[in-house]
Amino acid sequence: MINTDINPMIGEIYLMRFSGTNHEQAGWRPGLVFQNNVGNAHSPNIIAVPLTTALKKQRMPTHVVLSAVETGLIKDSMVLCEGPERMSKEHVGTYITTLGKEDMAKVARAYLLATSVITFLGLEEITAIWYDAIKLNNAQIIV
Repeated sequence: MINTDINPMIGEIYLMRFSGTNHEQAGWRPGLVFQNNVGNAHSPNIIAVPLTTALKKQRMPTHVVLSAVETGLIKDSMVLCEGPERMSKEHVGTYITTLGKEDMAKVARAYLLATSVITFLGLEEITAIWYDAIKLNNAQIIV
Protein backbone atom coordinates (compact mmCIF):
# COMPACT_ATOMS: atom_id res chain seq x y z
CA MET A 1 0.00 0.00 0.00
CA ILE A 2 2.92 2.39 0.64
CA ASN A 3 4.49 4.05 -2.40
CA THR A 4 7.85 5.65 -1.56
CA ASP A 5 8.55 6.80 -5.13
CA ILE A 6 5.66 9.25 -5.35
CA ASN A 7 5.61 12.92 -6.19
CA PRO A 8 2.13 13.92 -5.06
CA MET A 9 0.55 17.02 -6.54
CA ILE A 10 -1.95 19.38 -4.97
CA GLY A 11 -5.48 18.16 -5.67
CA GLU A 12 -4.59 14.45 -5.83
CA ILE A 13 -6.30 11.95 -3.55
CA TYR A 14 -4.39 8.94 -2.20
CA LEU A 15 -4.92 6.39 0.51
CA MET A 16 -3.04 7.90 3.46
CA ARG A 17 -2.30 6.93 7.02
CA PHE A 18 -3.57 9.70 9.28
CA SER A 19 -2.35 9.75 12.88
CA GLY A 20 -5.27 11.45 14.59
CA THR A 21 -6.55 10.72 18.07
CA ASN A 22 -9.90 11.25 19.81
CA HIS A 23 -12.09 13.21 17.36
CA GLU A 24 -9.41 13.43 14.65
CA GLN A 25 -9.34 11.18 11.60
CA ALA A 26 -6.96 8.25 12.01
CA GLY A 27 -5.75 5.21 10.10
CA TRP A 28 -5.75 4.47 6.38
CA ARG A 29 -8.31 6.55 4.51
CA PRO A 30 -8.47 8.76 1.43
CA GLY A 31 -6.69 12.06 1.85
CA LEU A 32 -6.36 15.11 -0.37
CA VAL A 33 -2.89 16.51 -1.01
CA PHE A 34 -3.14 20.13 0.05
CA GLN A 35 0.45 21.37 0.02
CA ASN A 36 1.79 23.36 -2.93
CA ASN A 37 3.64 21.46 -5.65
CA VAL A 38 7.04 23.03 -4.94
CA GLY A 39 6.80 21.88 -1.33
CA ASN A 40 5.61 18.45 -2.46
CA ALA A 41 8.60 18.07 -4.78
CA HIS A 42 11.28 19.15 -2.30
CA SER A 43 10.04 17.97 1.10
CA PRO A 44 9.86 14.45 2.52
CA ASN A 45 6.49 15.51 3.97
CA ILE A 46 3.18 16.68 2.57
CA ILE A 47 0.16 18.47 4.00
CA ALA A 48 -3.12 16.62 3.51
CA VAL A 49 -6.73 16.87 4.59
CA PRO A 50 -8.74 13.72 5.34
CA LEU A 51 -11.88 12.50 3.60
CA THR A 52 -14.73 10.62 5.22
CA THR A 53 -17.74 8.76 3.88
CA ALA A 54 -19.73 9.69 7.02
CA LEU A 55 -21.58 12.61 5.48
CA LYS A 56 -22.45 14.37 8.74
CA LYS A 57 -22.63 18.13 9.19
CA GLN A 58 -22.65 18.76 5.45
CA ARG A 59 -23.64 22.39 5.92
CA MET A 60 -20.51 23.25 7.90
CA PRO A 61 -18.49 25.81 5.92
CA THR A 62 -15.34 23.72 6.45
CA HIS A 63 -16.79 20.57 4.83
CA VAL A 64 -16.92 19.87 1.09
CA VAL A 65 -19.05 17.00 -0.23
CA LEU A 66 -17.63 15.17 -3.25
CA SER A 67 -19.72 13.03 -5.57
CA ALA A 68 -18.29 9.58 -6.26
CA VAL A 69 -19.70 9.66 -9.80
CA GLU A 70 -18.08 13.01 -10.60
CA THR A 71 -14.70 12.44 -8.91
CA GLY A 72 -13.84 8.77 -9.33
CA LEU A 73 -14.10 8.02 -5.61
CA ILE A 74 -15.65 4.71 -4.58
CA LYS A 75 -18.27 6.43 -2.37
CA ASP A 76 -19.60 9.94 -1.94
CA SER A 77 -17.18 11.57 0.48
CA MET A 78 -16.60 14.73 2.44
CA VAL A 79 -13.35 16.68 2.72
CA LEU A 80 -12.73 17.78 6.30
CA CYS A 81 -10.86 21.03 5.72
CA GLU A 82 -10.55 21.79 9.43
CA GLY A 83 -8.28 18.76 9.94
CA PRO A 84 -5.05 19.24 7.95
CA GLU A 85 -2.12 17.01 8.84
CA ARG A 86 1.55 17.09 7.97
CA MET A 87 2.72 13.59 7.17
CA SER A 88 5.70 11.78 5.78
CA LYS A 89 5.41 10.66 2.17
CA GLU A 90 5.95 7.18 3.62
CA HIS A 91 2.35 7.43 4.87
CA VAL A 92 1.01 8.01 1.37
CA GLY A 93 -0.24 4.91 -0.41
CA THR A 94 -2.17 4.18 -3.55
CA TYR A 95 -3.30 6.97 -5.88
CA ILE A 96 -7.10 7.24 -6.19
CA THR A 97 -8.05 10.28 -8.28
CA THR A 98 -7.43 13.98 -8.89
CA LEU A 99 -10.01 16.64 -8.11
CA GLY A 100 -11.01 19.13 -10.78
CA LYS A 101 -10.67 22.90 -10.47
CA GLU A 102 -14.29 23.38 -9.38
CA ASP A 103 -13.98 20.94 -6.46
CA MET A 104 -10.57 22.35 -5.53
CA ALA A 105 -12.06 25.86 -5.46
CA LYS A 106 -14.68 24.62 -2.98
CA VAL A 107 -11.95 23.00 -0.87
CA ALA A 108 -9.81 26.16 -0.97
CA ARG A 109 -12.76 28.26 0.18
CA ALA A 110 -13.60 25.83 3.00
CA TYR A 111 -9.97 25.72 4.14
CA LEU A 112 -9.71 29.51 4.20
CA LEU A 113 -12.86 29.61 6.30
CA ALA A 114 -11.46 26.91 8.62
CA THR A 115 -8.44 29.03 9.47
CA SER A 116 -9.98 32.50 8.93
CA VAL A 117 -6.41 33.78 8.88
CA ILE A 118 -7.25 35.60 5.66
CA THR A 119 -9.10 38.23 7.74
CA PHE A 120 -5.71 39.68 8.75
CA LEU A 121 -4.84 40.59 5.15
CA GLY A 122 -5.94 43.35 2.83
CA LEU A 123 -7.14 42.81 -0.71
CA GLU A 124 -3.79 43.84 -2.24
CA GLU A 125 -1.92 41.36 -0.03
CA ILE A 126 -4.38 38.60 -0.88
CA THR A 127 -3.93 39.28 -4.60
CA ALA A 128 -0.13 39.19 -4.27
CA ILE A 129 -0.30 35.90 -2.36
CA TRP A 130 -2.62 34.49 -5.03
CA TYR A 131 0.06 35.18 -7.68
CA ASP A 132 2.75 33.60 -5.47
CA ALA A 133 0.57 30.51 -4.97
CA ILE A 134 0.11 30.16 -8.72
CA LYS A 135 3.90 30.06 -9.10
CA LEU A 136 4.24 27.43 -6.37
CA ASN A 137 1.78 25.15 -8.17
CA ASN A 138 3.12 25.85 -11.66
CA ALA A 139 -0.46 26.65 -12.54
CA GLN A 140 -1.95 28.91 -15.13
CA ILE A 141 -3.80 32.00 -14.00
CA ILE A 142 -7.55 31.53 -13.77
CA VAL A 143 -9.43 34.80 -14.16
